[in-house]
Amino acid sequence: MLELTVSNIGGIERETLSLAPGVTLVTGPNASNKTSLLKAFAFALGAESAPLRSGATEGWVDLSNEYIDVHRRISHNNGETKVDGKPLLENRGELSGDPTALATFVNLLEFNPFRTAIRHGNSIESLLMAPLEVEDLEAKRAELIETKQELDDEIDNLDGSETELERVQKKHSSVKKELDKLNKRLSDLRNRRTSTEGQDALAEYHQEQADLNADRQRLSSEIQDIVESIERLEDRRTAALEAASEARQEAESYDPEEIRTNRRKLRERLDTADERIETLQTAVTANREMLDLDIDWAGSHEHNLSADRTRCWACGAMADTDSFETTIEEILGTISDERDKRSEIQPRLDELDADLESYNDAQSRAADSEDRARELEVTIEQRRNSVRTKRELLADINNELSEIQEEIDGLRETHDERTDDLDDEIEQTQKEVLSKQSELTRLESVLSDVRADTERREELTQEREEIRERIQTLTEQIEQAERQLRESFNTTVADLIEKLEFDSFERIWLDGSFEIVVAREIDGTVRRSPVAHLSEGEREMVGLVCGLAGYLTYDLDESVPVLLLDSLGAFDIGRLEPLISYFNDRTDYLLVAVYPEIANQMSFETQKLGASTSVS
Repeated sequence: MLELTVSNIGGIERETLSLAPGVTLVTGPNASNKTSLLKAFAFALGAESAPLRSGATEGWVDLSNEYIDVHRRISHNNGETKVDGKPLLENRGELSGDPTALATFVNLLEFNPFRTAIRHGNSIESLLMAPLEVEDLEAKRAELIETKQELDDEIDNLDGSETELERVQKKHSSVKKELDKLNKRLSDLRNRRTSTEGQDALAEYHQEQADLNADRQRLSSEIQDIVESIERLEDRRTAALEAASEARQEAESYDPEEIRTNRRKLRERLDTADERIETLQTAVTANREMLDLDIDWAGSHEHNLSADRTRCWACGAMADTDSFETTIEEILGTISDERDKRSEIQPRLDELDADLESYNDAQSRAADSEDRARELEVTIEQRRNSVRTKRELLADINNELSEIQEEIDGLRETHDERTDDLDDEIEQTQKEVLSKQSELTRLESVLSDVRADTERREELTQEREEIRERIQTLTEQIEQAERQLRESFNTTVADLIEKLEFDSFERIWLDGSFEIVVAREIDGTVRRSPVAHLSEGEREMVGLVCGLAGYLTYDLDESVPVLLLDSLGAFDIGRLEPLISYFNDRTDYLLVAVYPEIANQMSFETQKLGASTSVS
């Protein structure tokens, strides 16, 4: 037995009840504090708060038996609310001590947040997902997305580093090559200055001249090959642009808005024909049933004694049977005409669908051809840049050949004539060497900085990729948790509807947007309806069923020994008693607030414990 003592909670000044395991029906008329009693019990379990009695500054709840002793107190002073005492369900399971899970799926009272959301047609996604704590995953994902954006910004700032590195490397290579040439030239000049004959220097220049001529021939051949490839690429680009133009012209031959408008009109005509056929068919069926059954239109038990006259199902007037038959034949003729119209509309609708598909295909082909043309343009520009670079190298070689030729010509001068010239040239070359050495030192410093930027960009790019993968993993985890919860919840709701025989609903389920959808049979047809389209009583019923499904989905029946229910007016006795019995087998204590007239119809024993409150 559990002994519950309540003081100054809700409308209760003080009340003590002894609760046996199983079902406890809290009964009494309106304003008899049934809900206050359940809220007090919920506070003892672990609810974060409880309503104080009017005028009271402090209230408390005791819950005890030979194994437990719970005392929780709530006070309100100077605008501050304070709660003391360890609740019953603290540290008794993964979710049993979670106030959100308790408030949502155990304390299923009238203003339970889950039932309230469904009552008002609001989303239940945040309520249903709260115990899963996906907020932590979403917070981590948001933090990673912010970090990735910061990396994107930093990478954008370093985007020019690779181009700058290529430029500086090219400049460094060019200056180093010039310096090497100057040093070689200086060495040659000095050798020539000290040579009496100058034959060795002349032979060396001839060899260098031959090497440069070979390089020039190779570069000329490469340039010719690239130029030819550019011409071929330009032909392909022209073909791609022509194909794009043809596709655009083909697309322009269609008027997509007119096609869609005509298609919509035909579809509306088709739907109208279907609705008219269905209405006429209903009239035929109803009139035939009236002929067959010969029943009174107003529901009277008097039978029509004349076999030649029958009451009209639509207006209730008596008419000849032959007139009924004639009317049915006319309606069947109209149905046949409507079906002929429908058969004429469908081919035209198919033709419009084909035109729309042709238009979309032409647009797609045009876009693909334009993309190919742009890609070819990029390739052409790259190869043109390559040609320019190689031509620059060829010009350098020609310049070097000219310089070498000048050197060769100089060697052929007489020793006396070239001595003065060589001295002047050596002095000038030394100055140029010093200048190039200074420039090379500066470029090496710049190159070091640019390389550091490039390496930093590569590191940031790798880090960004790792963060992108982590974001994807978190997204998949969140989506998987949502999917598994939705599947488990839908399975549990389906089991409840089947086991408790809720004939009002064929099915209740969560769709992909976590919206509750209800399937009901209406006039022999199963139709889907959002919760907002249900009646108030149906929303109350759906809210409680879904709340109980959450209780089972999160296995709270295994860790929480109590389930609290009230505001069950949407359930008749035929549904309420099986529901209570079903959950009585799944929890130790089931407290249900009902009116006395309902409790008296139950098969459970009843014991009144007070003038305003009783339990059974």
